[in-house]
Order: sequence, then C-alpha cells, then structure tokens
Amino acid sequence: MRWLAVLLVACAAGCGVNPIPEPPFERPPALAGDVVGAVCDVCDGAPLELTGAPGSVTDADVVWAMNLDGTAPPVVAPVAGDGSFALDIDGLRGNELRLQARRGALRSEPVDLIAASGALEPSPRPLAGCFEVERELALPEAAAGAASSSAVALAHFCGAPLAIDRIALRAPAPEYSLEGTAAPVVLEAGSAGELRVVYRPTGAAAREEVALIEVSSPEVFRRAVTLFVPGAP
Repeated sequence: MRWLAVLLVACAAGCGVNPIPEPPFERPPALAGDVVGAVCDVCDGAPLELTGAPGSVTDADVVWAMNLDGTAPPVVAPVAGDGSFALDIDGLRGNELRLQARRGALRSEPVDLIAASGALEPSPRPLAGCFEVERELALPEAAAGAASSSAVALAHFCGAPLAIDRIALRAPAPEYSLEGTAAPVVLEAGSAGELRVVYRPTGAAAREEVALIEVSSPEVFRRAVTLFVPGAP
C-alpha cells in the first residue's frame, strides 16, 4: 500500500486542475480631451474642421462623428498613435455634433458638442437629473425577411408634465421603424413611455442612424439615441 500513498502524494502536488485563466481586461475607448473646431462662416459649403490634440483619445482606433442637425452619413477618422485626430464634417456653427471613440466592437460613451470655433462646449442637457434617456440602442441582428426589436424607456421624475412633440429619425433609414409611445404626448410626472425600434434588414449593410426625441415643455430640448446593429460595418 506504500506505493499507493506515494502516488496520492505525488498527484496532490502535480495533478490538480489548472484554473481557467481570466480573459485579459480591455480598457474601453474614451474621448479624454478637448475637441477643437474651426468654422468658416463666410465660406460657402466649407465643412467644419474638428481636431483633437495628442492624448485627446485613448484606447481607440477611430473617432466616429455625426451632425445631429443634418442628414449626411457619419464621418469616421483614424486616431493617430499619439491619441490625436482630425476630421471634416458638413455643418454650421451652432449645430449639435455627436462624437464617439471606437475600437473594434468597443465604443465610448457618446459625447454631444456644439459646433464653434475653438474648444467645443458640451450640448446643454436640461432636466438631465429627472429625464434621462439611454444614448445608444443596440438592435439584435436579423435574417433577411425577419425583424428584431429593442426599446428605450422614456421615464421622467420631473416636477411638471413633460410634453414630447416629436419622435423621429434624424434622416430616412428604411431598415428602422419607430414604435411604442406616439408623439405628441404628455407624460405626467412619475409616468413612463417607451421608444421601441424595429430593425428589418433591407439587403444593404445595416447602417447607424439616430432617433431624436423633441421636448417642448417644461423646457425646450431634445434627446438623441444612436441606433445600431452590433457587428455591422
């Protein structure tokens, strides 16, 4: 039996189950510095020039930008090795621009800025403490001829009723349809609505678009929700 005891001791020392290694932590992309704009007010059709200094973007390959006041497709610009970037986008002074840093399927929190010359200021966010809407909505993939859907809650806890005048896509996008709460509508304090988006593939590659929720009371503002299908180009 001595040989069995020796075998058990040896196995206890070297026959243990190796632990499954933890997957490496991936730091999410981030917009970490000022975005500087250059606007030519007297130039006919000149684009807005946006730049980020070294270190303004971290852990990202590209910067994605969309003019929320226009209908043009988004612009994608590479991030340099030092974390800087430069891009041109159609728009005018005062337009609201949405920017996002990306690396593969990883995305930073979208940042909304007001177009101007010099460092761009964040877009105003009235009632941010009592009416907050998710800034992105991922739609599940769907096969041709099928559909998928997902929803964003429209809940508010402000002291006064919330009047939503319009819920619509920023630009035509036949693959997306908006359902759920129909505008115009008034949400009483403590009540909730729902923005449900249905995705139906049209044959072309799925693109990103933005749904705009426009509010007229108790203050005038809007919320923007980026719609996308993960993995789509």
